[in-house]
Amino acid sequence: MDIHHSIAAVVVLYNPGKGVLDNLESIKNRVAALFVVDNSDSGESPLLAELMLQKNVTVLQNSGNNGIAAALNQAARSALDRGFEFLLTLDQDSRPLPGMVDALMACYDPSVGMVAPILLTRPGQKPPGRTRSRPVLTAMTSGSLLRLAAYSQAGPFRDEFFIDFVDIEYCLRLHKRGYKVILAEKACLEHAVGALIGPGKWFRVTTHSSLRKYYKTRNRLQVWKEYGRLNPRYVWRDRLRFLLEFGRLLLFEPERIEKLTMMWRGWCDYRRGRFGKYGG
Repeated sequence: MDIHHSIAAVVVLYNPGKGVLDNLESIKNRVAALFVVDNSDSGESPLLAELMLQKNVTVLQNSGNNGIAAALNQAARSALDRGFEFLLTLDQDSRPLPGMVDALMACYDPSVGMVAPILLTRPGQKPPGRTRSRPVLTAMTSGSLLRLAAYSQAGPFRDEFFIDFVDIEYCLRLHKRGYKVILAEKACLEHAVGALIGPGKWFRVTTHSSLRKYYKTRNRLQVWKEYGRLNPRYVWRDRLRFLLEFGRLLLFEPERIEKLTMMWRGWCDYRRGRFGKYGG
């Protein structure tokens, strides 16, 4: 397989284990440069020292967790400075399947700002077998290929969101700028998610920490406020999604009181216009 010389990739690390090296190995020989942004709480680790010695790998080390948006912006600026046209955005729990990058690139035309893969989130899950591509409203940044010209026009990811809804807001902003977001069903990414609890398809929920509940609540409300008129279809659908998530939390999730408290704090900070890292 040939290297895509117009593509740089970024992997954002947060207190990674040794297994992340296998995920990095699956992508670093498919792109011209790999930026590893370390958001870990601890200082230098043997893993980072090993990465610094690898060819075409640039480690951007932060002094703590600056959030996913800031990390993506660090890599995007570095990629633009080095003349790359595209940035492949990954997290440490993602592993591209063979052919993913080729399938993403095949979807690009001048109207496309981002192309996303199909996410395989369950152990042993098989690719869907479909090979078409189609426009979508939103997609996760993990595994997505971002056109850096579109990034320059639309502006950076929202640092103040820190985590959660960073990708959704950016997709809506790309649409606002006239760009398409495409789902490439021939491109597949193995992506780990949190533990699933609850019975049946409609009541299964991914358990998130109380802190993630805070960020999701605060940032989701801001997205509703900003895009309610521009994209009412998305906002109404997400309001229904929120009601389902809230019901699942009350019925099935552990630590309900703590999570409800953090959701309340997220609402309060949204009302105050207080964004950024919680407690920062």
